[in-house]
Amino acid sequence: MNSIEIIKYFETKYPLDLAYEWDNCGLQVGTLNSKVERVLITLDVTKNVVKEAIKSKVNLIISHHPLLFKPMKNIIYDSPNGWIIKNLIQHNIAVYSAHTNFDTAEGGMNDILADALHIKEAKLMDEVDNIGRYGSIDTVDFDTFVKNVKEIFKLKTIKVIGNTKKDVSTIGISGGSGSHHMYAAKKRNCDVYITGDITYHTALDAVQMGITLLDVGHHIEVIFVDAVKEELAKQFPDVEFIKSVVDTNPYQEY
Repeated sequence: MNSIEIIKYFETKYPLDLAYEWDNCGLQVGTLNSKVERVLITLDVTKNVVKEAIKSKVNLIISHHPLLFKPMKNIIYDSPNGWIIKNLIQHNIAVYSAHTNFDTAEGGMNDILADALHIKEAKLMDEVDNIGRYGSIDTVDFDTFVKNVKEIFKLKTIKVIGNTKKDVSTIGISGGSGSHHMYAAKKRNCDVYITGDITYHTALDAVQMGITLLDVGHHIEVIFVDAVKEELAKQFPDVEFIKSVVDTNPYQEY
C-alpha cells in the first residue's frame, strides 16, 4: 500500500479546500507515492517527534499543526526546521498535516472536543468562519464545570476570565487560538466559551462584554492523535498506526 491511498481516504473526510487561505495543509515534506507500513500520528512535528519517527521506522507522519506555515528562504541544518527537514529526507519519511481543514470539517477537531465535553446536539458556533461548536450540557455550578473540564483535558490549571458566580448549561468551544470567536459565542448565549491563547486585551474585552471564558491552552488539540489513530486503524488494518508519546506542549506548570 502507498501513502497516497491513506491520504486520499483522509481527504474525503477532511478536504483540503476547507482549510483557511492563510494555512498550509497537506504534504509538507517527501512523497506520498511510496510504500507505507507504519504511520506516526502527532499534534506537532518537533525534533523529538522526528527522532521518535526514525526510531520507530515509520514511513509517514500525520500531524495536526503544519511543520511549515510560511515559505522558507533557506534550509540551515543548524536551525530546528532545517534539522527536521534534513532528517526526514535522509530517512525517507513524509510529513502530511491536516490543520484548519480538520478543524472546520464535520467530525473533525471541534466535534471531537464537543463530544469530549458531552455537548448535546452540538451545532456550528461561528457561521462566518465555519468553526467552533456550541450546545447544552447538564446544568452544573461553575466550580464543578471547571473541575470537569480539567479532568476531561487532563489540565492542572485553567485561566478563567469573567463571571464565575453562575450555573453552566450552554457552552461553546473552539480548539487552538479561537479567542476572536468569542463574539459568536456571546451571540449564541453561551454561559462559558472555551478556547486557547487568549491575550490580555482580548480578556479585557470579554469582561466588558459580559462573557465568561476558559483559556485551556492550545495543547488540548492533542485529542487529534487518538481520534485520527483510531479512525485510520479501522480503515487500514494492514498498516500500523502509532500514537506519538512525545509531549510537545512547550508550557510547564510550577
